[in-house]
Amino acid sequence: MGTKYYWKVVATDPSGSITSSVMNFTVEVAPEWSYETGDDVKAVAVSADGEYIAIGSNDDYVYLFKKDSSTPLWSYETDGEVVSIDISADGEYIIAGEDYGKLYLFDKDSSTPLWSRTTSANPVVSISADGEYIAAGNSDSWVYLFSKDSSTPVWYYRTDQTVDSIAISADGEYIAAGTRDDQIYRFSKDSSTPLYQYDTGGDIRTIAISADGEYVIAGSYDDKIYVFDKDTGNPKWTYDTDSDVNSVHISADGEYLVSVSGSKLRLFGID
Repeated sequence: MGTKYYWKVVATDPSGSITSSVMNFTVEVAPEWSYETGDDVKAVAVSADGEYIAIGSNDDYVYLFKKDSSTPLWSYETDGEVVSIDISADGEYIIAGEDYGKLYLFDKDSSTPLWSRTTSANPVVSISADGEYIAAGNSDSWVYLFSKDSSTPVWYYRTDQTVDSIAISADGEYIAAGTRDDQIYRFSKDSSTPLYQYDTGGDIRTIAISADGEYVIAGSYDDKIYVFDKDTGNPKWTYDTDSDVNSVHISADGEYLVSVSGSKLRLFGID
């Protein structure tokens, strides 16, 4: 397996005539390691420094790896297929959700959950950079905020439809959620009352929030990207992609966003 590169060399001879030639070479690319689980992998997360990798599989297991070895540090069998997972920036904490609705919080040193909590089917999860707060949503329309210290929610809020996407800022101060009835919600960690709610023209299947909570980015099935700043419930700007927006991501510094819609990848400067 390799990638082929081409170089064009252009030179002049003593008379000033231009000569050129094309050379090619192949660089072999191979994984550092690989590991095969017992079924398809539905979810993966990597710590900010790349030291730890957490995966969730349809074989019902959560796995934690260190980058230096294909042997899992540990694995844990849940009650169902693991459909969502996230990891704190330093790899210290891992949150996972299985398709029957149970959430599990782990620390990297043990496969025994710190706590678990049964919610509703197909949860989505996001953890703050320091692992202090976990945001979750599910098919039963609930948004939850948890502290790492307890399976009892700090607060919870019921929307009107399935919560398909959720994101929490690096410091845990802000939470953004997107629902299947076209709604975007923004919350503060201090209250279950939304800071704002915005009605788009399509399902919100992907959402992101900048590390400092300044911007919320949402992709909608009305073919649009929405960008909000934290001070208003009206979009800072929108962009029509001409197809469903399936994924959005924002850079750590909040300067750039990437979107995927149909077969097209787009990069935007937020300002």
